[in-house]
Amino acid sequence: MDIKIIFPRRFFTNEQLKKFKSHKIEFIEGNNIDLEKIDGLFSPEKYILIVNPTYLKDNWNAFPVERVKRMKGLKALCLTTSSFSWINTNKLAEMGIIVTNIPGTPTQAVAEFNIFMMLSLLRKLPLIVKNEWRMDYDRFLNEEFKGLRVGILGLGRIGTKVAEFCKGLGLKVSYWNRSKKETSFKSVSLDNLFEKSDIIFHTLATPPELKGFINKKLLSKLKETAIIISTSDVHVFDEECVLSMVFQKKLGGYAFESNDKKITDFKGNIMVFPEQAYYTLGTQLNRGQIATETVLSILKGKPINKIN
Repeated sequence: MDIKIIFPRRFFTNEQLKKFKSHKIEFIEGNNIDLEKIDGLFSPEKYILIVNPTYLKDNWNAFPVERVKRMKGLKALCLTTSSFSWINTNKLAEMGIIVTNIPGTPTQAVAEFNIFMMLSLLRKLPLIVKNEWRMDYDRFLNEEFKGLRVGILGLGRIGTKVAEFCKGLGLKVSYWNRSKKETSFKSVSLDNLFEKSDIIFHTLATPPELKGFINKKLLSKLKETAIIISTSDVHVFDEECVLSMVFQKKLGGYAFESNDKKITDFKGNIMVFPEQAYYTLGTQLNRGQIATETVLSILKGKPINKIN
């Protein structure tokens, strides 16, 4: 079975690739890759595809069911991301296609970036950037974080690491999760989290059914000085409502990631980063290792990290 890889060669060691020596390996490298122009993906010849959406033309929308149906030879889709809400895993399962992800690898990197995003809002970095890098001492009063209340929305691996960082920095931490966790952090209701928190970290895993879960009613409970940090799927929010609240100064700030939008697209204390939270050398090398192990397990008929 062929192995096609849309993920940089530099993140795989020679030793890892030697494990596939009885299989044809094809690296498809570059940026803004158009899947429609890669004939081999639509061949009936069986293959496994290792892919990271960062390098694709359509990013997170690159694998609609209609396109996958035309990929007659695709037997397994191995994502080099932990997120998989952008794939219709159930439909692919019905088509006999295995889908795997890379659980947990970017935990440290993404949690660190959440803290950086928090600081960027508290220190009014978006406003300074939009003011041509000039500080306005009348309008851009900075804030300290010590003693502020943090609400973690989703206490998985990343949420837990963010909570640990925040506790170490002297913030007061509580969380809401769909199921209660065995942890020293305080579990509160969703209403309480939004009413009491000064800083909301959205670290929820976001399956399709959670789209729009954080609605206008919940958002209206936030303090006018509260800020929202998101390194997860922003579609869990009524994002238009969030943006409007910041613009109207009914919310203190909002930071998120997007490869399509930029900071100057928005007025107010809104920080837009490119999708970089996960992107560290350690994380990428770890992903190469886990992707190798995952493909080997599929070839042996005992797939690990399977999500469908």
